[in-house]
Amino acid sequence: MIVHSDKLRWLFWLRWKMFLRGFTRASGRATHIIGTIFQILFGLLIGGGVGIGSFFVYRYLPTPANIEVLFLVLVGAYAFWLILPLFEYSVNEGLDLSKLALFPLTRLELMMSLLFSTLLDIPTLGLFLVLAGVVAGWALSVPLALFALLTMLIFYAQVVGISQLVLALLARTLQSRRFRDLSVIVIVLFSSSCYIVSQLVIRGLSSSNFIDALKNATFSHYLQWLPPGMAARAIQQASVGNWGLGFAWLAALFVITGVVLYLWQLVVERGLTSTEGGGTTSVRRRRVVETTHAQTASSSRWERILPAQVRAIAIKDVKYYRRDPQLLGLLSQSLVTIAVLLFVTVINTGGVNRITIFGHWAVMIAPLYIFLSLYTLSYNVFGFERQSLTTLFLFPIDPKRILWGKNLVVLVIGAIEMALVTGAAAVVTHAWSFVLPAFAVGLAGIGVMLGIGNVTSIFLPMRMRQMGRGFRTGGADASTQNGCLRGVLSLATLALMLIVLVPAELALVLPVIFSALWVWAITIPLSVVYGGAIYFGVTAFVAPRMVERIPEILAATTRE
Repeated sequence: MIVHSDKLRWLFWLRWKMFLRGFTRASGRATHIIGTIFQILFGLLIGGGVGIGSFFVYRYLPTPANIEVLFLVLVGAYAFWLILPLFEYSVNEGLDLSKLALFPLTRLELMMSLLFSTLLDIPTLGLFLVLAGVVAGWALSVPLALFALLTMLIFYAQVVGISQLVLALLARTLQSRRFRDLSVIVIVLFSSSCYIVSQLVIRGLSSSNFIDALKNATFSHYLQWLPPGMAARAIQQASVGNWGLGFAWLAALFVITGVVLYLWQLVVERGLTSTEGGGTTSVRRRRVVETTHAQTASSSRWERILPAQVRAIAIKDVKYYRRDPQLLGLLSQSLVTIAVLLFVTVINTGGVNRITIFGHWAVMIAPLYIFLSLYTLSYNVFGFERQSLTTLFLFPIDPKRILWGKNLVVLVIGAIEMALVTGAAAVVTHAWSFVLPAFAVGLAGIGVMLGIGNVTSIFLPMRMRQMGRGFRTGGADASTQNGCLRGVLSLATLALMLIVLVPAELALVLPVIFSALWVWAITIPLSVVYGGAIYFGVTAFVAPRMVERIPEILAATTRE
């Protein structure tokens, strides 16, 4: 099959221009440059750290432990590179086959252009550093260095080929909106749980079982049958002088790489020749809701307690959280934040058994975790609406009811989270008698936090930037314009909330200190009433100002 070098040169030039376009376009240029710099630094830190660390392990760790580390490093790089392009697909135009299918290219030219496009991907820099560490670590002699270099070149072709094969097989799925929405949620959960994952990895690597497995060469018996294991086994056999077995394993890796590239070629050919399928239309059955004009006494009482407008706004927000992947990721992030804080507490106190030393106080301080996580859902309630906020303000609804409807969803979420956290603390400490006071303090704190959130939402509205796809995803509400402001507001809100809650805290703590728990029968209801009074008072004060500040709120939250 003929390959025109000029086409490859122009395609590489086109890929280079696409890479530079993100830095030169007017919209989002600063954000893209800053994000790219952080990605490069992250790639250098992770890839360089793994490469340098593995180099010293290969050189100075005794056999067979250094061989086992080689197996684990190559398998880890292989798995990471297999998963990473799935999340980079929708933001990396060089990985999208449909972009290149428009050009008159042969299959081989198309495959080579996709291979060359990976050289301009930032994660490739980290992979090169890891593979360079392997070559340098096993360069005990000139022949072995050349053999390791040849092995890593074939391994790199294998890694790129298998990743491109997976991308070609899943092209339709990756282009779907559901996968893109799912990728947003996965990235938010992954970024929020990095601390937990890192702590588990560090503890697992430092455990005696893992060290014994390295000394006994446990992993290599299973990993050697995988492509990265074949590369590691080839280097291991060559390092001990078994060049015949080393080349045999290398030949097996080369054959598998050829098979992968051939399958990739077939899939690419099928993608180029297949016709575009028409989208399927789904018929949505509309449910006809019959409304009755007769209002019973019970329904009128329910209307006074929870007006229909409040219920409608709350239901609308619930649907937003369920359907919008960015809001669903934000909600998931709040749950992961609680898990991270609990995990940090357990780790720093020396384990679950050490927490029992705190006794009932562990249950009393449990609501603090809820306050930190729910703040992300309450400080910018209008920013979540984006362009639909203009339509919401057109409806003749009392401003207080708009705030009540939005705060009701956060209140329900906070109550559920608080029940889980306080229940877990009570299970560990066996202090079930302190669950109700802790829940009362938590409800009062949520009321204060929602009141402060209404103030910041009206007087300090912020634009919720549309989340990107893949690993270029920022925080759920990240923006270069409001990142620092949000951090300052979160600290100020937490401090103000703790100060305002001092009367409720003293009303529940002092009976414990003076052994007069019967006083809780009075102070628990009063604490809840205290938090509710602050919330309704603050909301009633700021709601009229919302009407006056509608132009400023729309200008800050709906601008692109």
